[in-house]
Amino acid sequence: MKVAVVGATGVVGQEMLRLLENSPLGESTPRLLASVRSAGTHIRWRDEDLLVEVLDHDTVLTDLDVALMAAGSETARIWAPQFVKAGVAVVDNSSAYRLDAEVALVVPEVNPEAVPRGPAIIANPNCSTIILLLALKPLMHLTPNRVIADTYQAVSGAGRAGLDALEREVAGGEFRVDDPFPFPIHGNLFPSIGEVDEDGVTVEERKMLDESRKILGDEDLIVQGTCVRVPVARCHSIAVTMLFDREDSKRLDSALAALRQAPGVILEEDPQSPPTPGRLSGVHEVSVGRVRAPSTDALQMWVVGDQVLKGAALNTVQIAELWSAKNG
Repeated sequence: MKVAVVGATGVVGQEMLRLLENSPLGESTPRLLASVRSAGTHIRWRDEDLLVEVLDHDTVLTDLDVALMAAGSETARIWAPQFVKAGVAVVDNSSAYRLDAEVALVVPEVNPEAVPRGPAIIANPNCSTIILLLALKPLMHLTPNRVIADTYQAVSGAGRAGLDALEREVAGGEFRVDDPFPFPIHGNLFPSIGEVDEDGVTVEERKMLDESRKILGDEDLIVQGTCVRVPVARCHSIAVTMLFDREDSKRLDSALAALRQAPGVILEEDPQSPPTPGRLSGVHEVSVGRVRAPSTDALQMWVVGDQVLKGAALNTVQIAELWSAKNG
């Protein structure tokens, strides 16, 4: 399989490249594609210095099998169909195609059957959705009627600009409005990620509802919560509450048993040692802790995952690996 990484110079694109070094998809040297601004630079991969090529209408695509896109929605809307037309499968990390009825939205541990055969666009879900569903899917057999998911999202969710803003402010530098945050982030947090709609719900909060319904195939599922930006470099955390129609004193035991067997999940059962972002940065799995039943009609848990890895680059590479296995 010949792979291209589009947006190879960004935070997620560079993480994709690191993952490809140990992936079956890395048997052939990947091609690196980017905008004119980034083209011409070199990136180290294994023992090679790879040239970043410009992606334009003269770029030859027909030698590729899979393109991993980490270049934003505008680029994805323009180029993903062009790759598919050239016979290339696209796994897109942007929001451009996530809710398109004709495009699969995939978390490999949750709905691997959705990966199509042949050249197609496959969408990578929002980072918080991925992290939530790894912990939630193993518990859906318990049939919650409502899920409340309050997120505490790292600055890495805003890409390099978010990381730069935190580093700058921590070092005593100035706060720059909308570069990329509307409020200072050092020593602060704010419950405002994305535009607010007529219902008072932010874009980020709406994504978790709409994407979870599509991935799980359940249009009646209710997912609501508050998405909060916090001064953490990497790893999103989610406080999850599941509410049920009926009481069940054995539900907690069933939940723990399911989470112990869940793919991509580390269950931390010591309530005095919950998962925290600091020690989970760079970890592939999502960690779940503080699982509890405060009442017999509810379950609660705390979920932490690396936003750049499982929330973005790793999930994208895993989707591509699934596609390759189906089409190799």
